[in-house]
Amino acid sequence: MNLVSAKNIKKFKKLHVKTTYNKKDTIQVSFYYEKISLQDFLCYNENMKEKFVLVTGGAGYIGLNVVNALLKNGKRVVVFDDLSNSYKRHIDNLQKQNKKSLLFCRGDLKQREDVEKVFHDFEIEQVVHLAGKKYVGESFKKEKEYERNNIFATQILLDTMSKFNVKKIVFSSSITVYGNVFGKVDENTKLCPISPYAKQKADGEKMIKDWAKENGAKFVILRLSNPVGAGFDARLGENSKSKNKGVVTYLVDCAIEEKKIVLNGNDHKTRDGTTIRDYIFVEDIANTFAKAVDFERSETIAVGSGEDGFTVLEILKTVEKTTNKKLEYTFRPKVKGDISEITTNNQKLKKVFGIVPNRNIEILIKSHFDFVCNIKKKEE
Repeated sequence: MNLVSAKNIKKFKKLHVKTTYNKKDTIQVSFYYEKISLQDFLCYNENMKEKFVLVTGGAGYIGLNVVNALLKNGKRVVVFDDLSNSYKRHIDNLQKQNKKSLLFCRGDLKQREDVEKVFHDFEIEQVVHLAGKKYVGESFKKEKEYERNNIFATQILLDTMSKFNVKKIVFSSSITVYGNVFGKVDENTKLCPISPYAKQKADGEKMIKDWAKENGAKFVILRLSNPVGAGFDARLGENSKSKNKGVVTYLVDCAIEEKKIVLNGNDHKTRDGTTIRDYIFVEDIANTFAKAVDFERSETIAVGSGEDGFTVLEILKTVEKTTNKKLEYTFRPKVKGDISEITTNNQKLKKVFGIVPNRNIEILIKSHFDFVCNIKKKEE
């Protein structure tokens, strides 16, 4: 807390204050954000006059890479994250090079007061909405929790955007909304979600479209394939707190730590019995979001590599080659709601945003391996 002369309060007008005056004509100012130095406070105060892109879930795997891409494009960014599944140190590293362009606010998207304070304190121009729960199998076991995080929180965000007259959102959806589709999906493929997570993504899309229509706003919905790799520029890979991991992250971790691997299901109707997925470089995803932020009309786009996909065992063999380690593995029953095969037709992605994904899966897996090794080296 600080004491500020009442006659100078105008330059702090974006802060939340307790308007209690005393005989010396002073006012007590209470900060909502983490305790900051005077220098940082002045930086915040200066930035309050600027327009920002708000990135929810910006401290996560995709979020960090999106934030980095936005900063490279000259955007000012406010990251809003509760850090329930991510680490602040990765944001800190980005802030070292972008002190005046990147701000972090810790808060809960399910708490309306937290969300409204960010919009009150900063001039939010548009929103990139990445926050939410994301694991298919877990969504069956914790359906209500997923609903609160993926639906209820999204509604609070949209309500707040309406209240503060913010009229552009870029939404991170998923190709899981299509369900089991043998062959490539595109933007016109019928939605048939088979897990609570996938259904909530589909519901989130509808909420956003309805909100945009009611408010005269614009949206870009990006249906993402499986992200892989660590961004070449800032080396930002997957490093979450959750025990649930993406396939590549799980296999690389097991290779480094020499753990036995347990894979989900080998009885899918695919070429080797394991699931087939479309893997796309996380930096290509980030650049797609950066393009979407500057896009001037509403659009829905499937974001993938455009390849025929890789089975889990094919990915495992590539990890073996990359790490030069022989991996032992067994199988357990497949996860409920797990899609056997899904890949993406990315022609619209190329046409609209000019994104041509990096298709060398060995290089992408190697980038994640290097990222993990670098983290472990720093922890030693």
